[in-house]
Amino acid sequence: MLSLSTDRPRISHQSANESKNPIILDASLTQSLKNLAVKHNMDLSTIVISGWGAVLARLSSQDDILIGYYIDSPTRPGDNQTDNSTVSLLRLDLSGEPNISQLLERVRKMASSSMDHRDFPQDSRSEITGSPLLQVALRWSQAPIHHATQIQVELELQLQEQDNGVVGSMAFCPDLFNPETVERHVGYLRSMLQAIATDVDKPVMSVDLLSQAEQDLVLEKWNGTQRDYPDHLCIHQLIEQQVERTPHATALVFDDQSLTYRELNERANKLAHHLLSLGVQSDSLVAICVECSFAMIERLLAILKAGGAYVPLDPSYSRERLRDILMDASPSILIADNHGKDALGEAILFSVTVMDPNIMEADSDSKR
Repeated sequence: MLSLSTDRPRISHQSANESKNPIILDASLTQSLKNLAVKHNMDLSTIVISGWGAVLARLSSQDDILIGYYIDSPTRPGDNQTDNSTVSLLRLDLSGEPNISQLLERVRKMASSSMDHRDFPQDSRSEITGSPLLQVALRWSQAPIHHATQIQVELELQLQEQDNGVVGSMAFCPDLFNPETVERHVGYLRSMLQAIATDVDKPVMSVDLLSQAEQDLVLEKWNGTQRDYPDHLCIHQLIEQQVERTPHATALVFDDQSLTYRELNERANKLAHHLLSLGVQSDSLVAICVECSFAMIERLLAILKAGGAYVPLDPSYSRERLRDILMDASPSILIADNHGKDALGEAILFSVTVMDPNIMEADSDSKR
């Protein structure tokens, strides 16, 4: 089954009504495609079905595409009979990342053997899923299409040559697709056919299908992530501003616990005052060696609030590395929880250790 994205889920009993989106290929593009068809010993309709299959491969991310293929004969005047004909099948192989020329050759060989697959009933369904085995089709008419008022597939190209160009529509099941989605599909088909007419050596999967408007949307609007942030404030000052705006919003989540911005700021303020009482001032180095928890963030903010600069010590580092960092930085104060003290060992003797009840209280709160 073709993994074609739809705007609404597929249901077991979709209506057979159809909507249409018009298609016009101008004389210049049509003539280029006809010239290419002659060169590859194909007819124009087979060139178009090659492009349609390539678009479907891109939309579905599949390289095995099954397309129904109608060629209608002219109808007699006054003949309003519904078309009950069977449909030939074309199975397009886009594996191995072929270029356009290679794809056309594959389709030519498949089209020449398609007689083996005639008389395939349109309403055949999978015995397992109950879904139609055929989801997309191309109807190439030698006369204006008046009789096709219902489709038994999800998407059907209905085309004919007229006034040196190709005109018609893409009929679609409105239960599945929005008109704007099908309009984009029509644009993709036109882009693919233009690429086919222009450069047969181009890899099929590298053809740019997006219109200029879609490229601007994807590359400019959706990718416009630049934001202006104040560059004159530190992180702890930004958090203080956030406390004023949303004091009760969640600031931190750890395991199944959380802290609001107000709670985080109050805890950091409490420890910052303690650090100030110990002599921390502007540009003082304060080392911190703690396990990951609420308390770690609180202590980092407290150091910044006190005007100091923190020296991070990861408890997972080797004891020798931690000792070297301490000796090189020579911080005036070391903040370490029990986990950090175990990691530091004797290296803790190189610095002053902050021992205050606030740290232990924060530890116990974060583990509740």
